[in-house]
Amino acid sequence: MYAYIDVLGFIASVISFVLWWPQAALVWRCRKHGEQLRGVSTSSQVLLSMNACLWGAYAVGTGSLWVGAPGLVNGPLAIVTVVLLRRSRRLPEKARGSTADKVAR
Repeated sequence: MYAYIDVLGFIASVISFVLWWPQAALVWRCRKHGEQLRGVSTSSQVLLSMNACLWGAYAVGTGSLWVGAPGLVNGPLAIVTVVLLRRSRRLPEKARGSTADKVAR
């Protein structure tokens, strides 16, 4: 009787999985070029991680698998995205410092 609800949960989870993949792929492709990642917000990725944790806790508390399932993919994607964003945004500073050192010599 409630099989259609499980199907709806599955479809919603798939959409939630797919929702963040393009941005994660962009960050991965451009990870060494911080200037190309200016439009990617670190704070939105932190919020996504928090969202995944909260929905995961809710899913465990209510026994609703499909509510928490997207967080199993999107949470780690958000964490990796934050790490890559921070690394890519530090690279230009290092490059500028080494260039300045070369000019001073």
